[in-house]
Amino acid sequence: MLFNSISFLIFYCVVLFLYFRLNTKNQNILLLLAGFSFYSFWNLGMGFLLLIVIFLNFKLGKLIYSNLGSKNANFYFKLGIIGNLLLLGYFKYTIFFLNSSNDIFHFIGLDYSVAIPKILLPVGISFYTFHNISYIYDIKRKVIVPCNSLLEFSVYDLFFPLLLAGPIERPKSLLPQIKNARVVNKDDFNHGILLFLWGIFKKVVIADNLSSFVEYSFQSTLEPGIINWVAFCFAFQVYADFSGYSDAARGMAKMMGFNLMLNFNLPFVATSVSEFWKRWHISLSSWLRDYVYVPLGGNKLGFLRQNINILIVWTLGGLWHGATYGYFIWGLYCGFCIVVFNIINFSILKSKLFPSSIDKYFVKPIGLFLTFWSFSFGLLLFSIRDFNHLLSLASGILGLYYNNNLFIKLIILLIPLFIIEGEQFWNKKDESFLWYKKHPLLLGLTMVIGLFLFSSIGIFEKMEFFYFQF
Repeated sequence: MLFNSISFLIFYCVVLFLYFRLNTKNQNILLLLAGFSFYSFWNLGMGFLLLIVIFLNFKLGKLIYSNLGSKNANFYFKLGIIGNLLLLGYFKYTIFFLNSSNDIFHFIGLDYSVAIPKILLPVGISFYTFHNISYIYDIKRKVIVPCNSLLEFSVYDLFFPLLLAGPIERPKSLLPQIKNARVVNKDDFNHGILLFLWGIFKKVVIADNLSSFVEYSFQSTLEPGIINWVAFCFAFQVYADFSGYSDAARGMAKMMGFNLMLNFNLPFVATSVSEFWKRWHISLSSWLRDYVYVPLGGNKLGFLRQNINILIVWTLGGLWHGATYGYFIWGLYCGFCIVVFNIINFSILKSKLFPSSIDKYFVKPIGLFLTFWSFSFGLLLFSIRDFNHLLSLASGILGLYYNNNLFIKLIILLIPLFIIEGEQFWNKKDESFLWYKKHPLLLGLTMVIGLFLFSSIGIFEKMEFFYFQF
């Protein structure tokens, strides 16, 4: 079931109707059943696989905690980390590894190839694997104590709003909300509805319309200069799609009394790549920071080692997104951009060579421009099929291209985004629609215009969210 489907809307309304008629324990039972049904709707076998993974991580958490201070704790901890990564590796990277091996055999002239098996990739496996790794890692670090209730831990992994594409909630934040009674007031419930509707609007109206143009362009012979338009549209497509999912997930959770972490915070206002990744997919970038970058030494071992750690982290981040050469190169590219910024920041920007006025009106706008376009062109690496395709895309950057119909359509699609999130930026808020109580007439007008756009140009085909493939 997709959030942007009638079947899911019926499913969620039924769950919500039952939810408020139950006590906390029975609410958790309902959430467990709903999560399993939601996930198994895609594939029943993978639903049972997830149940096995949940049970094993639950037991490992208890074993680690009961043996803290002894070698056994380290053994169970390593077993948990390796086991989760092997599971992820088998389903997500086996085919990539075998294809890479065949490419190497072909490159060195060997007339040999490995048979490629058919392996079904479980939806959302990257997200729930990171969920479980952070759980056992935080027990080992004594940040949390393990769950005593298998039911509560199962809800932690099977909470359906965030099950398929995050945010990657930390156990320290989510588990207490599962254990304790949830209180839902009218304001939170109404704001949750607005977040959900805004998220679906961004997906159905903005992202899916842009997706049609981007996919058509990738399958066509590109005219000179058009790749700049493709990069621009792709950036906003991915943003509207993924932030739309996150908003919808957070809105649904809020209606049930849960507070999920903010996953996007106006990333396109960032004036540096370093700031950008603090605003984009915050749950993943902060996860990589806390569970990979810091254990590698972070920035405590000198400037050179800091940047080597960044390259390692972003290479892993690229492979987390997908097992293809394109994602691998994208990860290296993102790491390289941050390293370049760090060098410039270390050697020039921190030296205060520029007066504050030049920094504000010249340096920062240039930083904003370069940050957006470095991200936009980097996204094109997701679609790279081979080296010749990369060269074709690169050559298409040169030249000018303009299409009046395309320009008008982009304006129509992006104006709602600029208005809603522009207000959020202007008032320095982390959330959209916090003004809804103070301006009911404006909210009504917004809903009418949104409904008109939704019904007139919304894409109502079954188009999966972009990040479901990860």
